[in-house]
Amino acid sequence: MRNPMRAFQMLMVCLILLSLITGCNPSKSDIDPTLTIEATLSLQATSIPEPDISNPLPIRIRFITTSDWTDFKIILGADFVNPNLVFSSSEANTAEVQGNHFSLGQDFARSETGASVEMVVEGQLSFQPIYRNVLLMIERGDIGMTRVDISRYLSDDWVVIKSFMWDGIKGDGLNSFSVKFPSEEFLSKEPVTVVDLPPVSPTTTAIFSQMGDARPVSPIIGMPTGSDGYPWWNDSVFYEIFVRSFYDSDGDGIGDFNGITQKLDYLNDGIPDTTTDLGITGIWLMPINPTPSYHGYSVIDYYAINPEFGSMEDFKTMLNEAQSRGIRVIIDLVLNHTSVDHPWFQAATDPSSPYYDWYIWSDTDPGYKGSWGQQVWFPSNGKYFYSTFSAGMPDLNYNNPDVTAEMRNVVRFWLEEVGIDGFRFDASKHLIEEGSIQANSVSTHTWYENFRPFYKQINPEAMIVCEVWDETAITAEYIQGDELDLSFEFYLAGKIIQAINESDANLINEQISYSYQLIPPLQFATFLSNHDQDRVLNQLGNEPEKVKVAAAILLTAPGVPFLYYGEEIGMNGEKPDQLIRAPMQWTQENYAGFSTVPPWQDLGFDWENDNVAVQSDHPDSLLSHYRTLIHVRNQHAALRVGDLKVVTTENNGVYSILRESQKESVLIVINLTGDIIVDYHLSTSKSNLSEGQIQPKNILGDGNYESLEIDSSGGFSDYQPLTEILPYSVMILQLDDRN
Repeated sequence: MRNPMRAFQMLMVCLILLSLITGCNPSKSDIDPTLTIEATLSLQATSIPEPDISNPLPIRIRFITTSDWTDFKIILGADFVNPNLVFSSSEANTAEVQGNHFSLGQDFARSETGASVEMVVEGQLSFQPIYRNVLLMIERGDIGMTRVDISRYLSDDWVVIKSFMWDGIKGDGLNSFSVKFPSEEFLSKEPVTVVDLPPVSPTTTAIFSQMGDARPVSPIIGMPTGSDGYPWWNDSVFYEIFVRSFYDSDGDGIGDFNGITQKLDYLNDGIPDTTTDLGITGIWLMPINPTPSYHGYSVIDYYAINPEFGSMEDFKTMLNEAQSRGIRVIIDLVLNHTSVDHPWFQAATDPSSPYYDWYIWSDTDPGYKGSWGQQVWFPSNGKYFYSTFSAGMPDLNYNNPDVTAEMRNVVRFWLEEVGIDGFRFDASKHLIEEGSIQANSVSTHTWYENFRPFYKQINPEAMIVCEVWDETAITAEYIQGDELDLSFEFYLAGKIIQAINESDANLINEQISYSYQLIPPLQFATFLSNHDQDRVLNQLGNEPEKVKVAAAILLTAPGVPFLYYGEEIGMNGEKPDQLIRAPMQWTQENYAGFSTVPPWQDLGFDWENDNVAVQSDHPDSLLSHYRTLIHVRNQHAALRVGDLKVVTTENNGVYSILRESQKESVLIVINLTGDIIVDYHLSTSKSNLSEGQIQPKNILGDGNYESLEIDSSGGFSDYQPLTEILPYSVMILQLDDRN
């Protein structure tokens, strides 16, 4: 016979039909997983009604693996009822169906040879009306592949309508893979080809990264200008870049400005209608001045560019290209101190030099420690100089008006001559010491009060965000409208991480309410981590689903969000500092696509999987999740400039807030736990919503949401958008569009 494999298939069909007729167990064999199975069960000659998702749908599931074990699960959106195992390979040591859970396995030694086993199950798919999608999941051993074919009975034959295959290794022993399909697609009458899809987060409940049916309200188009009377930065999402580690364009192992220019389309391609870019609208560059240190926080020339990063022309090209895409650029300005190698300090070591009083000196060691118990007085040429951070970074003396005048010249140079959009002020609270008072002194506040009119006169739109790593009440003093514009909210960042780790929304609720009350409306910078802290993935126990939750909280909260480079792909890194500032992971190629030569610092752990190329085209990846959240924020004014109401949930595992702008009301509901939650009730006493019944529109999430009743005060009570909230899931619902 010309086609022996076809003959083999037909033989197997006959054997199975015979076993069904005689009432014996079905015959078993090993079938090539690349082949299409012929019908193994003769249906009665009765017509099958035209299906719809409100009725159970007759289907066949063919489950094939070359692994030693594999599980297939229907996680949500449908139930598999009346299952009937019609075929399984004789070599399978496990072939079981229990509701929505299928198990298939073979001896490990056999799987090592590449041999396959399979099972075929028929039954009915009963759709769950509260969900729009059906979520399916595969888990399997560390060898081989698994394939699932889902068929409908059409025109007297079983026709494959959904098919997917998974052979990825994640190294966790489960190798989870999940995929979702809209329920209506199961009604398709068109055959499909097998799709080999990339991996997703190892969780049975992926956060669906899809934008819903809500209409955008005041979307960002081009350069953010501000909404509802707020400044432009409240319409922005910033991205913190360590230039040395972002992208090496010239093959020396060190990132540079031209590298950033080449990667700008990744950050924002300047086309509002696309969603393949990250969507950020602001860049914060860590120090870019000449320096003897790798980190750059010890400056030797405030008017120049670090030659390792390129030239001033390279910088200006990058700046112009960024601004043309709608991205503003701010740079780190290290006001507090210089390097010991700065010409000012080199001259200041001579007491007769005019630069001597540019620094803080003492004939003897005053003996006191710094604000966190560190040494602050260091010997030099028979005297002692003061330094907050180390012997290599002496503090400038801002009681000397010449220092103030010079640093004003530096600010004018960058704002006026170069054209940047603002600064991040490093170590802001340490600027002026008053004896042993070395942080948050009255003199420091006075200096900023006098400085504000100066920089606002140069450019009224210039923005300065300050680093005040302190309690919220202290941080708030710097941003009351008479000093600086924004301050990083360190305590809120810590509470977000803690709340997710402890599954306790109260930790966020208390801190975000406190921040919102003490700080002028929305004028604080939110973040999850930065260059001085362990990476988010490490802080959250290397659990990607928790990282997705953290991202959702960050990008739906009030304030101005800042994202540290690489967090969007789940980069690893724990102190020392070099390990949390490692090269960006772009591809699976040599050196993670960062450079063509060994980079200045070793790559992070698992860079082969956690990189831009692997995650870019996968809708359920962390990168896609970040992209979706940022684009959603850009599309909805309420998420950028809406006021804050913490919604009562009656369940510590559920975090919920209501954001309301002049034209929109948006409800955010997030499950902080790894469990399905059914016992929760959302309530708020008042809002801007009009009395009556509201049908929420989906911005982000998955489900058919219940309507809610609004009372005369704009409040609602005991609201459940869905009867159950899936583990680590996110709902963003538009309650009102007054656009």
